[in-house]
Amino acid sequence: MNGFLWCALAALASAMATFLIKMSNGHSADMNMVRIAFLGGAGATYAIGFVCYSVALQKLDMSIAYPVMTGIAMVMVAILGIAVLGESFTSGKIIGMLLIAAGAFALVR
Repeated sequence: MNGFLWCALAALASAMATFLIKMSNGHSADMNMVRIAFLGGAGATYAIGFVCYSVALQKLDMSIAYPVMTGIAMVMVAILGIAVLGESFTSGKIIGMLLIAAGAFALVR
């Protein structure tokens, strides 16, 4: 697999971990078993992302891998927030996502 695919997998893991952390807050402010399970899942998902990102760094320059991975993760988090959590879908978010994509594209050129 190429480095960009590994970056995308790391970004997916990061976005999913962020989503799990957000979901853990919806059950209680206390540290109950459901919340701990969500947070444990987030930690495990971040660990998978670190492994994917380390492979990406073996294949790509750090100056390319990091912005690409974080840009993909930011867009995925925004899409998850809008699609699953019902967060607002504004023109500002659309423009922001397009600028992130354009910046990542410019870096790999």
